[in-house]
Amino acid sequence: MNDRGVPTVNVIGPDGKLRQVPWTAPEKPSAAKLVADRLGVTYTDGGENGGITAKEAGEIGGHLGGPMVAKLVALAKRDLAHGHVERLMQKQKATPESRL
Repeated sequence: MNDRGVPTVNVIGPDGKLRQVPWTAPEKPSAAKLVADRLGVTYTDGGENGGITAKEAGEIGGHLGGPMVAKLVALAKRDLAHGHVERLMQKQKATPESRL
């Protein structure tokens, strides 16, 4: 730390001399950038991405949202099925034994 309380780190400059510079954490790329890199699509975080095609954008979004959408659909199906069973059970309870 320097005299102002800012964390510093020692680096070797291009001239070979040791210098103290403020320490900064590297920025983490977004999930979209990580997926784009894996797919080989040119993508810039927070930048102009007008050069990518709709197909490439869909591939990136599909990898990000696809598993989430599948999970939501599975939850909805489960809830609908559970509600259907509950309605059948309520109907059966309301029906007199002689009518079964």
